[in-house]
Amino acid sequence: MIDLEHLLDPEREPPKTSLGVAEAVDHYLLDLTTRLTLDAEDQAVADHINQVFRNFWWGLFACYEVEGLPRTNNELERCIRHIKMGQRRVSGRKNVHHFIIRYGAYAALVDDTENQTELLTRLEQVDQEEFLKERKRLSLTLLQKAKTYRFRFHRAAYLAELEARWAAVVTQAKSQVV
Repeated sequence: MIDLEHLLDPEREPPKTSLGVAEAVDHYLLDLTTRLTLDAEDQAVADHINQVFRNFWWGLFACYEVEGLPRTNNELERCIRHIKMGQRRVSGRKNVHHFIIRYGAYAALVDDTENQTELLTRLEQVDQEEFLKERKRLSLTLLQKAKTYRFRFHRAAYLAELEARWAAVVTQAKSQVV
């Protein structure tokens, strides 16, 4: 397991890519599971390690391609806790769950320690077209969250509005046919 930890460590030199780490881990696991010197109990452990790694293979190496992406759950939880603590300071609310749910991945872009000059400098580096695409994605996400909220907590009004809109479309379609 220590050898696998060394293979997966993104801080070790030289800088690693996801493809290089995946190949190294694959070779290590093949070597581990095909050793002839393992007794039955050790072979079962080696097979289990291999199976666990293979089950998580699809997302195991993403941290090497995305700068600053946490590698472990502990690092990811620490990052989320930092975001929540910053939002608690800004909003004064004890529970910031709705903020995290509402803004999702965009919540990670909020830096409450940044002053206005630093923020403007950072925003000047953003391409206008990319900004407009992301703003559209955020608007669509917020619209979907609002619909989900209305359906969960104001279901009768939401369904009545849908029925009214449907009736208006049907009436308009009938008037165009005639």
